[in-house]
Amino acid sequence: MTAAAAGGLARVVGGAVDAAMVVSSDLVSPLLGVPAALGVPLCDAPPRVRVLRTGLGMLESAIIDPPGRLFFTSQYWDGFFGAVLRLDHPDAEPVKVAGGIGSPGGLAFDDRGMLIAGFGDSTPYGLIGNVVGRAGLLRISPDNGECQTLVTGLQMANGVARAPDGTIFASNVLGTHIDRVDPHGSVQSRWARVPSANGLAVDPGGRYLSASQTFAAAAIKRVEIANPANVTTHARPGLLARAAALDGLAIDDAGRCLYVAANGAGQIWRAGPDGTITALARGLKSPSAVAIGHGPDGFREGNLYAVTFHGDIIELTDGAR
Repeated sequence: MTAAAAGGLARVVGGAVDAAMVVSSDLVSPLLGVPAALGVPLCDAPPRVRVLRTGLGMLESAIIDPPGRLFFTSQYWDGFFGAVLRLDHPDAEPVKVAGGIGSPGGLAFDDRGMLIAGFGDSTPYGLIGNVVGRAGLLRISPDNGECQTLVTGLQMANGVARAPDGTIFASNVLGTHIDRVDPHGSVQSRWARVPSANGLAVDPGGRYLSASQTFAAAAIKRVEIANPANVTTHARPGLLARAAALDGLAIDDAGRCLYVAANGAGQIWRAGPDGTITALARGLKSPSAVAIGHGPDGFREGNLYAVTFHGDIIELTDGAR
């Protein structure tokens, strides 16, 4: 979800999104009188939560590479333009990998370790994307920032996920469908119907695409990749948590648990294999994405990391175990 969409959309224009969608996350708490996700039980032995960095702008997405380096996008790092940044370890200073990106969106890696970054993740692009796609994907070297356009014609590229066979999926939080990009770069717009899809994650076997929903009753949908008409609900919280405005999504390496930023509720949730949802952290400021740690050092395996619209990078120690 973009911050502009979260803060300014009390309704969706032109009937692009299902009528079931709710008002913006800024209005969730006043409407219910309590944080939206109080109905989600706290997990057993919740992780220790630590703010590693703050003041890094409006952070949209995050991902960690196998050596344990954190990559994240900031919407307005270069004036009106965004950037992809890197932290080599939790105590490092951020390094700009690539700048001058118009509304950076989701992040993924290809088989060569190159970053795949969405662009066009803004409210105008998302709304226009229901008619004609203006967003796209960049391929970026994580080390020297060399950048090239990979594909255009996507609706929004808010969430981005890559399957083991090289297929890439991209979401439009202000639309009704998910886009598909085949391994040769051909775009299939409106591939699977998931209204207000945001964060995306593909299981390690490449069978299912999971998608969190923002301006709809909070849920994680599961799309059968071989049969995209088969969309089921994998996880849905109780009634009090239905307006939690879910955002970025990640899946563990075993494909068992999903982790999602509940933006409007200020929480990080875990959805188990059976769809049971518990809260790993509460009281955060508009968390926008989560990333699974990797490797023995840096942003290490077993930990979970989150970024927020308030420019925070947060560590959840042992949150992904």
